[in-house]
Amino acid sequence: LKPIYAPPATLPEVLKPKRIGYPLSDAQILQLLDNLPEGEAHDRWWFVIQLCALCGLGPEELRHLRIKDGASGAELWAIYEKSMGGTKGLKTEPRMLQPLLLRDSGGTVNDWKLLARLQVGEALPPLNRDGDSGQALNQYLRRRKVWMALRDDAKQQSEQLTPYSFRHRYAKGMHAANIPIANISE
Repeated sequence: LKPIYAPPATLPEVLKPKRIGYPLSDAQILQLLDNLPEGEAHDRWWFVIQLCALCGLGPEELRHLRIKDGASGAELWAIYEKSMGGTKGLKTEPRMLQPLLLRDSGGTVNDWKLLARLQVGEALPPLNRDGDSGQALNQYLRRRKVWMALRDDAKQQSEQLTPYSFRHRYAKGMHAANIPIANISE
């Protein structure tokens, strides 16, 4: 064939621009929790927000929490396996969760005893069908004035507030604590 029909020597890689996630601060999470309405349904969402913020969970991982017997007693694990990208078929491994506790403005640590609450069967809210947990959490949060104000703050910084912002808080806090990146990933 003539050279005109040959593919170009190089092709530019076309990637969707990655959104910049907004890491919530401890104060912002506490403000959000303090402004949730009262009632059993809201208490369940309170628990979800605490789990996501303290353990760096994505919303879908909430369905896959397990308590395992470890060498030092009960441990909280996320057994959710998702695609790692890259090599076809590789999945993430189940991981033991290491909470990064929040501190209030006075420096007091908020330990909400998440493991103990899960052990006694504290309920989570309905999270829609598999794969739609992020949508369920986002829908709940978008009905909160504080969340919408935080979203506007994120926009002013050219960042995006999403339910994954709790996970971003966790990663940023671990980096600030000088935890090696490989350990944070685990």
